[in-house]
Amino acid sequence: YIPGKQGQPSLGKLFQYPKFDTPIACKSFFQADSVDAYWNKKGTGVLLMTTVEVDKTGSSYYGKQTLHFLSTKGETSIVQLSKEGPIHSVAWSPQSHEFCVIYGFMPSKATIFNIKCEPVFELGTGPRNSIYYNPHGNILLLGGFGNLPGNVELWEVPARKFITKMVAQDTTLLSWSPEGTHFLTATTAPRLRICNGFKVWHYSGALLYERPWNKQEELWEVLWQRFPDGAFKLQPVSYKPVEGIASSQPAASKEAYRPPTARGKPVTFKLNDEEPVPAGAQLSKSALKMKKKREAKKAAKAQANEVANDGAASASPPPPKPQTNGLKTHLGEFTSDDPVKMKKMGRLKSKLMEIERLKEQQKAGKQLEINQ
Repeated sequence: YIPGKQGQPSLGKLFQYPKFDTPIACKSFFQADSVDAYWNKKGTGVLLMTTVEVDKTGSSYYGKQTLHFLSTKGETSIVQLSKEGPIHSVAWSPQSHEFCVIYGFMPSKATIFNIKCEPVFELGTGPRNSIYYNPHGNILLLGGFGNLPGNVELWEVPARKFITKMVAQDTTLLSWSPEGTHFLTATTAPRLRICNGFKVWHYSGALLYERPWNKQEELWEVLWQRFPDGAFKLQPVSYKPVEGIASSQPAASKEAYRPPTARGKPVTFKLNDEEPVPAGAQLSKSALKMKKKREAKKAAKAQANEVANDGAASASPPPPKPQTNGLKTHLGEFTSDDPVKMKKMGRLKSKLMEIERLKEQQKAGKQLEINQ
């Protein structure tokens, strides 16, 4: 990777070791502060995820990422993503012929691309930010961990079929077993120092084993026993549920919070006036007091309305409006788009107002001048 300088693009070059004279593939790109490389298992292709720390468009707080592809055959391409937002995870299939990307603002989108960077299967949207292929590449696990609730989805890759979904909350570590039909999830320190432990799951979503840690102890890492590639044969995916065990970890409560003093008692309060109180429930002293206040307020309001109606009926009719000069009223209603006409109309109004003022002075007994 060669960073760009003074308006020049950055470069990603692929060489055949130890020949560094001529690159076998080269890709140029702008807006790259850092680059992460993702190789496939066979070493025939690599994905370069470029990252800009500050998005100048202001559309993302996390900067901006783009994905580029280079192959040992000299092929290069940019991976076109159909949703705006950051790239959360990138993973190659163990078979090296396709890869999966989770991208976009939440709920994020997941797509499988072939070696030509063409989308071949859309896995929809959801709260996901992690990708895990099993060792054979026939099962794909999508998870939402970290600041997400721990949703897990499992898909059969060759058939493009959904298997199941589940929740593995507080997961900080996930790994597939070497035989590809089981996976473990663990809550480890220092990411989380409470409720440490690990669980073993079947790909059908059944929990098979659970090992919680003591509160005084911390679990740092969990690993499967390693086996050489090819030690286990590929097994067909079955959609029949496998019998499992119930988790000892309490599920998150979905009920509304109630203070300790109100727990175990019938609900006697109302969120608004339209909600009826359950039949047979006795009102508390405070609720009864508020009820009396509301009734008294309604009665006072009704009495005030009756008095106002009686007063309006017995009142004398309103005095007639004083007569106004018809010409003056007509001039007041006159409007025009011509500025010259409006200017003349303003002068005429001023003269009429002056005449009215002089008439009032004459009625009051004031001696007017001859020219008035």
